[in-house]
Amino acid sequence: MSAAEVIAEIKALSSEERDRVIEFLVSDQELRKDLQDSLLLEARREEPGRPLEDVLRDLNL
Repeated sequence: MSAAEVIAEIKALSSEERDRVIEFLVSDQELRKDLQDSLLLEARREEPGRPLEDVLRDLNL
């Protein structure tokens, strides 16, 4: 299921159901971190990639 599909499903819930789902999703720290990572990846999906060597060089590693 894509992020857009999940958002559509959540929007279709009643206000009370939506509040319970969101409360559940953010109540677990590990799940919250996973959700944040997933949202960040989705937001940056269209950005061009960079070779690992370039990243390491920029970090002086």
